[in-house]
Amino acid sequence: MDQNPYRPPHARLDPRRREPGSIPKAVAIGALVDIGGTMVAGTVIGVVYILLLALQGNSPDEIQRIVTEASATWSPLWLISTIIGLTMSALGGYTCAVIANRNNYLAPGLLSLLSTSLGAYFGRGEIDLKQLLMLSALTVVAVLGGASLHNRKFTEG
Repeated sequence: MDQNPYRPPHARLDPRRREPGSIPKAVAIGALVDIGGTMVAGTVIGVVYILLLALQGNSPDEIQRIVTEASATWSPLWLISTIIGLTMSALGGYTCAVIANRNNYLAPGLLSLLSTSLGAYFGRGEIDLKQLLMLSALTVVAVLGGASLHNRKFTEG
């Protein structure tokens, strides 16, 4: 024990000293952060964009046409939505890894499988196969990348 009375107390917060968490719980909460966060962010972006168009004096038909065109692949709105969705996927992967508290990628891998499966299910018929594969690969990279931020703590020090 340190005898210096002027040094602040030190807590041992080493993640390796915690017990491993529940994988189903980690995947469920990670999916809530990933999928729920993406849906909330997408809704907020859409509502703000529509409000801005309405404030500019566009009619409902014009707003629908503009939003349809702006939702096309590689448009600025699509890119912003994709970046925010990938950020939520990385945050979900990190959350999943923190809860699972293991030095492997089992829980984040299951989360990426769940996220890409739900994305494929809800996007069926709306996106082509190349775009689906690209977005799925980016999602897997984002989830596992977020998880690697936590898992690095196991190899440090």
